[in-house]
Amino acid sequence: MSEAPAPAPVMARWHRWRHLLAVLSFAAGVASFLLFERQEKVAQALVVLLPLSWLLAMAEPWLQRLAHRLPMSPLAVGYMVQGLHQESFFFTLPFFLATTTWLSGQAFFTGLLALLALGSMIDPFYFNWVLKRRWALWAFHAAAAFITLLAAAPMLWQLRTAQSLMLAAAGLALVSLPAWSAALVRLGALRWPLALAAATLLAGAVLELRGAVPPATLWVNRALMTQAVDIAAKQPGPALQAVDAAALHQQGLYAWTPIRAPRGLDERIEHLWLHRGQVVDRIPIEIHGGREEGYRAWTHKQAFPAEPQGDWEVRVVTEGGQLLGLLHFTVH
Repeated sequence: MSEAPAPAPVMARWHRWRHLLAVLSFAAGVASFLLFERQEKVAQALVVLLPLSWLLAMAEPWLQRLAHRLPMSPLAVGYMVQGLHQESFFFTLPFFLATTTWLSGQAFFTGLLALLALGSMIDPFYFNWVLKRRWALWAFHAAAAFITLLAAAPMLWQLRTAQSLMLAAAGLALVSLPAWSAALVRLGALRWPLALAAATLLAGAVLELRGAVPPATLWVNRALMTQAVDIAAKQPGPALQAVDAAALHQQGLYAWTPIRAPRGLDERIEHLWLHRGQVVDRIPIEIHGGREEGYRAWTHKQAFPAEPQGDWEVRVVTEGGQLLGLLHFTVH
């Protein structure tokens, strides 16, 4: 495949430097990720542009028709849509890179996001494949809508992660409708009913697989297992990875999991204690966002089976079932 042709002189400078947008979007995402707790208004001002950008991208068919009527190159519209996709993918990527639990299915989600971001930068792929297939272009629109809503909703409207995921899934279903319709165009009158069914199933699948979707603005910071916590100072004791069964029955065990969240966000999480892969306890915790080191959340489990030997795991999950982090320890 050959690279997309250079546009008219008006766009020549943009054609030369356009990939800087991806770098700047990624840098803005990193800055917003670092600032969203201490200077949340700065982050909100940056992230509010994202839903607006993909709404503008959905007007692309109308803009293409307008380009043919006016003295402007349709390629300019392609550059605009490419830029919007780069902005969406690269801005949100730092959030997902930081909040992904890599030893889980979330690695696949974030890896796919990175591939979409890379694809939006490769001109032969983007211009000769994505832009020339309506279903592929709208699939990019739908993915951009999904991830930007995941990142924006908790910061802009202080929605809990479960609410944000449902809103993002609804946005994914809505924006994916034209992609399904284009893919099913040969079915004639049946394509729109089937497209609606496919979009609904897609949203349902996302909600069903929510454990593999990282919560973009919520993550565990320096979690550990310990046998002691200074309640007054709210400080954990030494970290451990193995514990004696007798000491476990006598003292119990703490799961120390500071949670970092946007200021103003109240969230309900759970500690799931698993023994040999089976859930033996669920302990809920209410957290409040805004503290730089994270909201100091912990649970103290004292009731253990008579024979607790073996591998244990503590999963930190949101009330909607999204995974925040994992802790492991062994009882001998």
